[in-house]
Amino acid sequence: MQPAIRMDPRLEQRIAEKRAALDRQRPLPPAILAKLADDLRVRLTYHSNAIEGNTLDLGETQLVIAHGVTIGGHSLKEHMEAVNHAAAYDVVLDLAQRETELDEAALLQLHALIMHDLVGEPGVYRRGAVFISGSEHRPPHHTQVPGLMADWFAWCMGDGRAYPPVIRATLAHEMLLAIHPFLDGNGRTARLVLSLQMMRAGYPVALLLQGWRLSYIHALEQAHHGRYSPLVNVIGRAVEAGLDLYLDACDALPDELRRPLREVAEACVIDAGYLGWLLRAGRVSGAKRSGRWYVSAAAVRRYQDEVAAGTIPVGRPRHRSET
Repeated sequence: MQPAIRMDPRLEQRIAEKRAALDRQRPLPPAILAKLADDLRVRLTYHSNAIEGNTLDLGETQLVIAHGVTIGGHSLKEHMEAVNHAAAYDVVLDLAQRETELDEAALLQLHALIMHDLVGEPGVYRRGAVFISGSEHRPPHHTQVPGLMADWFAWCMGDGRAYPPVIRATLAHEMLLAIHPFLDGNGRTARLVLSLQMMRAGYPVALLLQGWRLSYIHALEQAHHGRYSPLVNVIGRAVEAGLDLYLDACDALPDELRRPLREVAEACVIDAGYLGWLLRAGRVSGAKRSGRWYVSAAAVRRYQDEVAAGTIPVGRPRHRSET
């Protein structure tokens, strides 16, 4: 029996409208695609690693990935996590262009890249017990993992096709994390698989922001108990964030044109210094041009709505203003 899953209808409508707007822009110029690939390599790496506790910020992640810079005050492990995730993202881009579905060999390859030099045996299923900190869910015994993963692949290529893309990807994400097939690196691997599944369905990547970490973890816990709607809404927002990046890159959102930080802060009645912190932390999507931040009023209002609804935590404001 298929679980009942309902996405917030407003979110569902926004995704449909933005997907249609993106389709009208296709095929995107190669220069835009290349710029988006470089941008998302950094953004996905930063946000996914930050969800797992990595303390490199967005700018530091870019320096590590693009220039091999060593950042003081950060461990070698954190540097390796950034480099590894970026390499795995490149493989995801290649897999997204293939005709075949994700198979076991490709999944193990992704894990091997993500955990290269971080664990003893990357790219193999666990042969021991794992526990998820702060969760009531207990992953299955390691002897069950190969069979459960075979079932997971079969579901993705079979019964899962009966669901709309976002819901299918949500269910696949929860099932993969419930199995927890690896000793470490499950979350980062599962989030890349999530993006791969969305790209194969004609969407951009699903950009799960680190500012959503608590709501994401809580939604996963609910999904492990059969309540899937909170998770589909979190992942739906991640899909929308990916769509926004693509549409903004090709200037296809006239109602969301970015304006200078201070102008938007005044219009949205938010402290300019606080908004600058939100942009630097990656909690609100924006762009820095010639040393100045530009952001859309709609992006700020979405953040304010999510804070008001209690779906994301309030960040800590800075004391100085950003220009």
